[in-house]
Amino acid sequence: MPKIIVTAEVKDVDAWLKFKVDMTAALSAVASDGSSYVAMDGSNHVASTWDVPDMEAFQAAQRSFSPDLAAAAERAGMIPPVMMYIKK
Repeated sequence: MPKIIVTAEVKDVDAWLKFKVDMTAALSAVASDGSSYVAMDGSNHVASTWDVPDMEAFQAAQRSFSPDLAAAAERAGMIPPVMMYIKK
């Protein structure tokens, strides 16, 4: 199963961490086992890792960015652009 890493800047790291449950629920149809990471330098840069069983479905969800996913990202204070990496 592919694993991806998502990195972003957020408005408030603590607020982003509190919305992990919302983000996990919003991504549950296309990704699982999300883990959160914060920058050691104290900046507002964060990352998460996810297992993605169906990469095509995940990419389609990212392109269309459902209202639930968009609302969860906004509540979490995510600032575009969001970068995604896949384990090869």
